[in-house]
Amino acid sequence: MGAFNAATWLVDRYRGGSLAVMREVWRRRSEGWLAAVGIYGLIAAAEAAVMIAVAGEAVAGELALGQAVVIAGAIVAAGGLAAYHDGHWYVDAAMDALDRLEALRQRAGELGGVVGGTAAADELPRRTIRFEGVRFAYPGHGAPVFAELDLEIEAGRSLAIVGENGAGKTTLVKLLARLYDPDAGRITVDGVDLRTLDPRSWHRRVAAIFQDFTQFELSAEDNVAFGALHRRGDRAAVERAADQAGAGPVIARLAGGWQTPLSRELKDGAQLSGGEWQRLALARALFAVQAGAGVLVLDEPTASLDVRGEAEVYERFLELTRGVTTIAISHRFSTVRRADRIVVLEHGRVVEDGRHDELVAAGGRYAAMYSLQASRFDDGGGDA
Repeated sequence: MGAFNAATWLVDRYRGGSLAVMREVWRRRSEGWLAAVGIYGLIAAAEAAVMIAVAGEAVAGELALGQAVVIAGAIVAAGGLAAYHDGHWYVDAAMDALDRLEALRQRAGELGGVVGGTAAADELPRRTIRFEGVRFAYPGHGAPVFAELDLEIEAGRSLAIVGENGAGKTTLVKLLARLYDPDAGRITVDGVDLRTLDPRSWHRRVAAIFQDFTQFELSAEDNVAFGALHRRGDRAAVERAADQAGAGPVIARLAGGWQTPLSRELKDGAQLSGGEWQRLALARALFAVQAGAGVLVLDEPTASLDVRGEAEVYERFLELTRGVTTIAISHRFSTVRRADRIVVLEHGRVVEDGRHDELVAAGGRYAAMYSLQASRFDDGGGDA
């Protein structure tokens, strides 16, 4: 997915936008500098004339010394105010921001090469993704999230992962996306160790959308195309992804269409509602799938929707991405029950594995969580 290698692209986009604004400021300043010099010259001449007049009256005894001092001080103060250039503070701030962006761009270039192999990940996975005896702890944290995780994910099917907070659901996704590497054990794709694959090649195969998806202060088109930067010029695919995600009406109401900046702070910009941003984020993931991603991760991106709204979105996604290896994480069982397979994580281990009906019939941890949630919705007139 483009998001994994987008630091330089993002910096360039923001830098280009900032420079476009600042060029207009600089143009106006260069055109007006002669007029400014003339005005300041006239002010200086007037101040000098007044000072000479005051000094003359003071020497002639027509003006008391104290009065002369007060008048002279007032003239000096007025000169200080005249020297204030309104707006210079934001020009300086903008230049500082551009300097920081340039430093970030250089830093992104230094970090562009992720440690990894060179094997191509094209068309992977065809059969399975496997977590084999995976152990992992976040840096600086003593207790491991996974002590010895074993999990097989069948390619081309949907898998739902459930469990209480802290069970390791999101960590599993981060390891799969290779944002981290296991401390022990390994993750394989069709039998190939993930660490031997070229990171950029693998990242293009993974599309992920999280609950705290990013809202980029860029154009609407960029917000969708960000899902696959190597295909960002494919407007037809961008529009198709937006329509599939239900974001078409959002774009239609924007004054500048796809080129509308999504920020009130930018010229001709617009601000979207939370639900509209969610539609664009979902379109971003669908665009990545259209661009060749073979693994789709949905980590509670619709948590702010109501139960029925989230269920409809997931059902639509599972239909649109049929044949793609889809991993869905959600606390809502109305969503996960639609997956081909469900696993329950607890304390970093898989404790149950099966289809919804099988797990409910087994009467284990999944059945208890499902019954508890269903009873809450029944009490409120909902449907789990």
